[in-house]
Amino acid sequence: MQTQPSVAIIGAGLAGLTCATALKGLVANLRVFEKSIFPGGRLGRFRAGEYEFNHGAQFFTVNNPLFWSIVSAWQTEGIVRPWDGWIVELDKGQAMNSAMATQRFVGVPGMQMIAENLAGRCDLVTSTHIVELERQEEGGWRLFNERGVYQGAYDIVIIATAAHQVSSLCRAIPAISKPAESVDMTVCWSGMFAFDKALNIPYDAANVMDSPLSWISRHQGNEATDQADCWVLHASPEWSQKYAASFRGRVMHALLEAFWAATDLAERKPVSSSVHCWKHALPINPISEDSLFVEAEAIGACGDWCTAPRIEGAVLSGFSMADRVMKFIHKTAAIPASKSRL
Repeated sequence: MQTQPSVAIIGAGLAGLTCATALKGLVANLRVFEKSIFPGGRLGRFRAGEYEFNHGAQFFTVNNPLFWSIVSAWQTEGIVRPWDGWIVELDKGQAMNSAMATQRFVGVPGMQMIAENLAGRCDLVTSTHIVELERQEEGGWRLFNERGVYQGAYDIVIIATAAHQVSSLCRAIPAISKPAESVDMTVCWSGMFAFDKALNIPYDAANVMDSPLSWISRHQGNEATDQADCWVLHASPEWSQKYAASFRGRVMHALLEAFWAATDLAERKPVSSSVHCWKHALPINPISEDSLFVEAEAIGACGDWCTAPRIEGAVLSGFSMADRVMKFIHKTAAIPASKSRL
């Protein structure tokens, strides 16, 4: 392998972007491929006309010391801030204070800013869905998109996507495909609703009991529409799975109906209504290994499905992956060229 090999990272969620920024400058050529228009994965934004929503994660918590240092740097850069929103538990209109006392943070002006900040430091290619990896006899991997178009050859490939996509791309690598296949993911319908005037809801977010909904949250960040009251609704995993194939209009109506029942408010017609189905929302049974890497094949995988279904888990998995790649590069660089696999 050359002293500075080329690296392809598939997936521009938080794990992939974290890995990419950690490796930047240490490799000759590093490119991140993302199938969506925007980076961020569950940190991505959803825009409906003049309204914008954090339709995935609305905030994050910090426990790990390494992640604390990263978040502190983000605060210094002005892309996150502490969030002291009032979170309650709702049971048929009755609100009880949540026992959650952990410090919470939000992106500024929205959660997607975290991903956009990291993506700005990378060579990112969006709207490119990598569906096939071809191992070369001389070493390295050739990448192809869903139309069979060649996307380049790289010495090392890192897959930072949902577990089911990892297993699909790594069918020939059991050390990665089997752990990925063992991970079960929840389905989650998200509803995004904007109202022209503030609703009579004193709290900012709630865990919802005994309802098709599991979570509701007021969105903070539609500066251009300050008079509007925007809410994100997450259906429970059980309800989402049951209605995963339902028509969007039916889901939209059901989520809004559940919202009025949960908050015990009179119905009001929203000025904007949208729904989105997260088909692979959160890992139910992470593999409890920070990342996976097979040196003999120069391929690895990372994501919150490796560690924990949180923003912190994705970041730590990305750093773990970068650490494994750096150690592999240093180890391989010490091997004479005639003995190197790449």
